[in-house]
Amino acid sequence: MTISYLVASSAVLLFAPSTSAFLTSAPLPLKKLNTRSSPLAAEPLESGSTVVVCTGPTCSKNGSKKTLPIFKQLGEEMGINIETFSCVSDCAECGLGPNVEVRKKGHEGPFYPIKNGIKTEEDVRSVLGIS
Repeated sequence: MTISYLVASSAVLLFAPSTSAFLTSAPLPLKKLNTRSSPLAAEPLESGSTVVVCTGPTCSKNGSKKTLPIFKQLGEEMGINIETFSCVSDCAECGLGPNVEVRKKGHEGPFYPIKNGIKTEEDVRSVLGIS
């Protein structure tokens, strides 16, 4: 007997062709979602690393004007270069902003990790790897 299955929201639906019926399993346990700050958490950046803060129209409107001075204060104390870049609000990640690009010392581009939703001092500290 061949049984096909389909995962639907919180249960698994089993289809048994010989009976032409769907059977449901017990609900699957829900996984706890990561807290907002955990995907941002990082090892402390080394002196000489660079963080590029987007100051384009969408990111500025969503909070990068507020976080840029925090990056400058905390980053420069750590010897981290803080730069800005103004995209034209056409990138794939604009809706997730404010965005920053993290260029760790010694890592070669051209692609560097981008952290999204950096809106608070706590977010800035997480990107920089400080508590």
